[in-house]
Amino acid sequence: MSKRVLIIEDSKSVANTISLMIKEELGYHTTIGGSVKECAKLLLEFKGRFDVALLDLGLPDSNDGEIVDFVTKFNIPIVILTGSTLVEDKIKNKSKNIVDYVVKDGIYSFKYAISVIKRIINNEKAKVLLVDDSRTFLENTKELIERYRLTVFTATNGKEALNILKNNKDVKLILTDYYMPYMDGLELIRKVRKEYTKDELSIIVTSGVKDKNTASKFLKYGANDFLYKGFTSEELFVRINANIELLELFDELKNRANRDFLSKLFNRRYLFEYGNVLIKEAIHKNQKVFLALIDIDKFKSINDTYGHDIGDIVIKEVSDILQNHFNRGELVARLGGEEFCILFIDEDEKSIIDRLEILREEFQNKIFDIDKKKVNFTVSIGCSFKEDKDLDLMIKNSDELLYKAKEEGRNKVIYK
Repeated sequence: MSKRVLIIEDSKSVANTISLMIKEELGYHTTIGGSVKECAKLLLEFKGRFDVALLDLGLPDSNDGEIVDFVTKFNIPIVILTGSTLVEDKIKNKSKNIVDYVVKDGIYSFKYAISVIKRIINNEKAKVLLVDDSRTFLENTKELIERYRLTVFTATNGKEALNILKNNKDVKLILTDYYMPYMDGLELIRKVRKEYTKDELSIIVTSGVKDKNTASKFLKYGANDFLYKGFTSEELFVRINANIELLELFDELKNRANRDFLSKLFNRRYLFEYGNVLIKEAIHKNQKVFLALIDIDKFKSINDTYGHDIGDIVIKEVSDILQNHFNRGELVARLGGEEFCILFIDEDEKSIIDRLEILREEFQNKIFDIDKKKVNFTVSIGCSFKEDKDLDLMIKNSDELLYKAKEEGRNKVIYK
């Protein structure tokens, strides 16, 4: 479901400019109003289902921030639009739902508003670990960070933090104090960096120690950033955003290298590079590894009948279905052309057979509506349960079974 942004701004030119930028740069839906009254009507019409609200403070029927009070009732993240650099603390702290404010002074400020909206929505999937032996600091900082819709875990020392990280390997950011009992921040960073690189997990140190060498010491040991305690909420948000955005940039670059441009699945290079790593790890853990090959039946006929553009869309449709069916930790890749590969780790044979059969039946029964054309096709699947220690051999064995499925009339799952 596409995200939706509520814009309440009495200047139509400003509202339309921001709305257009949101649609073009983020692809989100926007809904515009110019007063508290119109805002109320829109909130009721959409049942409060907005992901972010951009609210102008200078509305004709809102003299003292009433618009904020009203929108807060619907628990929507709020970004304030203001014409003045003097944003009163009473407005900034009027609601826990206020994430940030933007001073309207041209296109650059609107671009900043867009970046805040994107950050708020992307943060729904991001996790932060906050480590400090002061429970007051933990509670206050947790409340601030949660305004950005981040999921926050807390720990009072390094040992607790490592246990949380062990059970939540998708934590993207750690904010840690220096001096703590049992394990201090420096030792925590040493241990974290043995498992996670700087482009996988970011670490910000928050310390009250004013020694000039403290920051450089932490940065040398693997911290990404340093904040002296007493920081403002704006400074905290800016640092958190910068670090998470940098991680997302790293992820994007990795995806470009590791993903097939058409299907968005992992590509052949990544399959052979990372697949062999997974196989070695599984063997070490005494886990079984199996591999299936999937091929679109008579794909050349699809291209010849409907054209290569439709053929490309068929590849994308198949990829989407594969990702929906196999999302339990399997490695799903496009080998090339119309052939796909699934690497199963630590899963029993019967479960794999059942799931592959369900997949085959879905393609058999599905009619795709592509560019006003009705397209249907089947797939053939070969799956080897022979336990090999090399990806090349696993692919060779599954390919022989796939060839057999084609020989026997296609639209079959052959396994051995």
